[in-house]
Amino acid sequence: MSIITITAGSYSNGRQIAKSAAKRLNYEYIDSENISSLVSKEFGVPESNIMRALKETPSSVGMFSKAKPEYIIFIETLIAEYLLKNNIVYYGVVVLPLIQEVSHVLKVQIIADLESRIKNRMKLDNVSQDKACKTLVKEDNQQKKWAEAVYNIDLTDPNLYDLVINIGHIQDDDVEGALETIIGTVKHKKFQPMTYSLRCMKNVAMSCRVRATLADIDSKMQVKSDEGTVYTYTKAIKKKAQDKVLEMKQKVMRIEGVKHIEVFIDYDLFTTVAHGQ
Repeated sequence: MSIITITAGSYSNGRQIAKSAAKRLNYEYIDSENISSLVSKEFGVPESNIMRALKETPSSVGMFSKAKPEYIIFIETLIAEYLLKNNIVYYGVVVLPLIQEVSHVLKVQIIADLESRIKNRMKLDNVSQDKACKTLVKEDNQQKKWAEAVYNIDLTDPNLYDLVINIGHIQDDDVEGALETIIGTVKHKKFQPMTYSLRCMKNVAMSCRVRATLADIDSKMQVKSDEGTVYTYTKAIKKKAQDKVLEMKQKVMRIEGVKHIEVFIDYDLFTTVAHGQ
C-alpha cells in the first residue's frame, strides 16, 4: 500500500528502474508525461502546452505566461489524486516538494556520473560523444532551473529524499542493484501507510484540487487543507474583495469532501490560523 517516487537525470536509467520496480511490486507506474493527456482532457488545455510547462523555465521565455503556472497546478492535482490510490510508482519531479510530510511515500533519487550517462546516450541515440555531452549538460541545467523556478528547490539536495542511489557504485548490474535496494527499503515499516500519513496525502490532494479550481482567480494562491477544512491566502482580490471571496467560496464548496473554507488576504493571519500557530 506504499508509494514510491523516483527522480533522476536523463539517461541515468531512472525511468527504467521506476518501471521495473512497478512491475516487480505489481504497482501501477505513472509519470508526468503519461498523465498529461488526462490533464489535457480534464482541464481543456492542449497537451503540447502541458508538455512545454514541464520543461520550460521563466528564463527561457522571459517570464511565465499567465496560464503557465496553472498548467503545473493542473498536473499536480491529477498526480496527487492518483497517489491516493497507493501502490504507485511515480517517476518525476512534480508534487515532490508537496509530499515531503507523507511518510508512506518512499522518495528516491537515482544519480549516475556524467561519463556513464554520456555512454548511455551515445548507445541509445547513436550520437557522438561531444553531442551527447553537450545535450546532457543542457538538460541538467534546464531541469535545475525549472525546479528552482517552480518550487524553489535544489534537486540535488539529499534532504528531499529518503534514499539516494548512485547506480555506478552498486554492482555490475546497476539497474538490478538499484531495484533490490528500492524494493527492500519500501517494505520497511516506516513506509507503510498509517492513519496520519494517509490523512496528510488526502490533505495534499485536496489543496491541489482547490488551487486548480481557483487558478483562474489567482494561480499563486496558497492553500492548506485539513480534513475538509480549507484555508486559502490570496493577494489577487483586493478589488471587489467581497464578490471575489463569495465566488471563491462557492467554487470550492462544490468540491467533494470540502466542509468549510476560509479566505484570507492577510498572510500573517493565514499562517497563524492555517498552521495552528
